[in-house]
Amino acid sequence: MAQKSMYHSATGEQAPHCIHVVGIGRTGAGYVDGMLRTGEVEDILEDPRARIAALVVDVGEEDMLQAKDYAAGLRERLRERGIPEERFQFEAISLEIPERDDLFNSLRRMREFLKLEYPRYYWNPNYEPWLPSNLTMPKAGDHIPRAVAKALYARAYYDGDRPMERALQRFADHVEQAQLPSMVLTCFSINGGTGSGIMVDLARHLSSVKLGRRIPVVGVGQLPNSGDGEAVNPAIFPTLNEIDCMLDDDKNAGVCAVWGDLYKSPFTGGFMAVNTEHSFQRLSSYTQNDDRNRNIDPEVRHRIANEVTNKFAQDSFMRFAYKEDGKLLFRALRPAGFTGAPHETVSGKSRNWTLYNLSKFTHPGVQVLPGEPISKWRKVMDQWVGHIDDYSGVSKDFRTDYAEVHAHAPRELGFDELDSALEAKIRDKFLVSGDDSTFQISNHEFFDHLTSYADIILPGMAKTDLDVFWKSREAYDTHDWEGKLLLHSWLLDLGVMMSEPAIRFNGMAGECLWGCACWVVVPYDQMRGDTLPPADRTSILAEGIDMMTKTVVPTP
Repeated sequence: MAQKSMYHSATGEQAPHCIHVVGIGRTGAGYVDGMLRTGEVEDILEDPRARIAALVVDVGEEDMLQAKDYAAGLRERLRERGIPEERFQFEAISLEIPERDDLFNSLRRMREFLKLEYPRYYWNPNYEPWLPSNLTMPKAGDHIPRAVAKALYARAYYDGDRPMERALQRFADHVEQAQLPSMVLTCFSINGGTGSGIMVDLARHLSSVKLGRRIPVVGVGQLPNSGDGEAVNPAIFPTLNEIDCMLDDDKNAGVCAVWGDLYKSPFTGGFMAVNTEHSFQRLSSYTQNDDRNRNIDPEVRHRIANEVTNKFAQDSFMRFAYKEDGKLLFRALRPAGFTGAPHETVSGKSRNWTLYNLSKFTHPGVQVLPGEPISKWRKVMDQWVGHIDDYSGVSKDFRTDYAEVHAHAPRELGFDELDSALEAKIRDKFLVSGDDSTFQISNHEFFDHLTSYADIILPGMAKTDLDVFWKSREAYDTHDWEGKLLLHSWLLDLGVMMSEPAIRFNGMAGECLWGCACWVVVPYDQMRGDTLPPADRTSILAEGIDMMTKTVVPTP
């Protein structure tokens, strides 16, 4: 049984952590790749109390082949160091695309499956499969809408041999074998169909069913960047709404009031939205302007820049997650209120998101070369520090009360000037003014003498701070009813389209697919973003603290 005490409040002492990873879809598999290449994994596994599990879930096998190769490489490294291989578990599950009739036969039984899973399930007499009756089944490699990905996962989890359920159970069993504190990362693309469509149910099953909400589960959703295509994916709008209804305590209570505690937020360890725009701009600037690339087709240059951006982002996040035996990640989540004891925690409610803003400053052989004056290197770094807010993906009005920066640079450059530039930029563009904000910075020597970057952690974000929320809402509104249906995932099995207004409850969200009384106790104007959250979380935290102090017993 995993030890549950991660942090001793009185002493500040921390145990090493076992960080387990589930990667969903192509992007999620990339995060597992990054984890498997991280040398800290075998360092952690040298401890006989440690166990680490990794699981990749996708439709089709093409995007998980690299992860399989890296897993084999990690096992070889474990053997070379004399570390028992049973301390590490890796599994890749490719979800089958069945015949259309077989899929619909499984979906027709969803009421039976859910009733067995949760006794409070409401047996809706109007239930029918949520997918359109004229659905054309996708093929492996095709884009898979979120509603279809949800159906493929449901069939694999509930019906037949239940390969998905058994894989999650094996993953959870391995996590439970750890005798050190554990955290689980569930990684996916907010821009995708497969990852975001499957994530909502997989996280619920993992957190609320398999692990019993005893081990923190952290959502890691990668935001789109300019390299992901000219058109904004309309599915981002319902994806962000669904995540928001999990993270925001008030909205989540509204969901649970109707549908029960099984639909409590599965992200018991918090949620990190990964922004890669700064890194993409840095790399795309290189591929467009470097003379060596001028003869390469622009589409190829663009694809290379995006692939390198994704790989760099996924590797960087995993280096951050595993640094100091996972303690760094745990501490970074504390200011967001997810890793403290209940009596220490005040919820940020609508501002419960944490932005992981990856910012890259120098790249091998770009703008400055080895051997050139240090002053030129610093000038380039200052240039790209100056772009942090330009490419953050959030509104210029976004402010938070806490910022944590982990700066990575080669030893030769030093950190004094970089630290000063980073603090000035973060305080000016992201922190609330005055004494109500805190800035923390840590320095890490990077192994590559030509690369410098920063992990910038900004808690207190709301979905409406994201530029892509408004762009995707506009794209979503252009679709007809059936088109919008395919963009949803969470609660479709209950008959609820969360991003649409409730039919029978004026002002509430959650249209019923079958014309009945399905709804959620969430105001529709908050779902749409027409009513904005407080400007920053300081007022939310102050209100929460005020409620807590009403129970304090006066000292005689």
